[in-house]
Amino acid sequence: MRPYAGGVARQNFYADALLYDILHAEGTSHDARVVTRLVRAWGPKVTRGTRLTLLEPACGSGRYLLALAKHGHRATGFDLSRGMIRYAKQQTVQGGHTERVRAFVGRMEEFTLPKAWRAHGAFNLINSIRHLESDSAMLAHLRSVRRALLPAGVYIVGLGLCAYGLETESEDVWHGSRVVRGVRTRVTQTVQYLPAPQAGARTTRKALRAERVISHMTVTAGHGRPAQERHIDSVYTLRSYNLAQWRSLISRAGWRIVATTDQDGLPMVPSEPGYFLWVLRPI
Repeated sequence: MRPYAGGVARQNFYADALLYDILHAEGTSHDARVVTRLVRAWGPKVTRGTRLTLLEPACGSGRYLLALAKHGHRATGFDLSRGMIRYAKQQTVQGGHTERVRAFVGRMEEFTLPKAWRAHGAFNLINSIRHLESDSAMLAHLRSVRRALLPAGVYIVGLGLCAYGLETESEDVWHGSRVVRGVRTRVTQTVQYLPAPQAGARTTRKALRAERVISHMTVTAGHGRPAQERHIDSVYTLRSYNLAQWRSLISRAGWRIVATTDQDGLPMVPSEPGYFLWVLRPI
């Protein structure tokens, strides 16, 4: 972790793997169980108790990979950030899961796995797939995922639909805490979402399909007075999809939607706006 200093740093909030991992730890085991349940329900037929092979594009700090390994599954993940992959590998070694977890640097738009690594299912949660900025990038990604799956394999995508012209600015606050080298580290992230403009429903122009996300992170360490504190600001965009745009893209890619669920894996009818897990299978 970087030394603490006064003022506000302007950097990608994704740049510090430890902070990212602390902030997103809650719910990791739950999400991993949902993924395995959906892959067993909709993916290749396997005998009861079979350990799965799973793939996570944009795996970040590797928290899902480790959670899956703890349940005996094999998990492969990749990410564009070398810092994230370095952290994931360190955690894999420390956790004693080197035989079950693989992590490498790669791009969502184009990646290749050895045949022996092909997966029963892939997954990409919490809108990570929306970092792909165009339909062409998404189509290239889905081609790569198709090659990485076993026959009848499925891809579970966590993606929130937009409702152009009906949504207003919104805000979420996330908290995380962990003891790091004997010191309690607390992370709070306040995130503001500025929805894509209404014109996005009628155009393919990139700027009008972009939701703007403004993040402010506060990191405190120790119990001193004043506590050591630093702030990190970042801004990024996520590509927006309404239901028609999402269904159209999936069809163009040669996939089909075989199930839609809530974040707990329970069947749901998709609506705008709303976040859902989409179980996809190549046609």
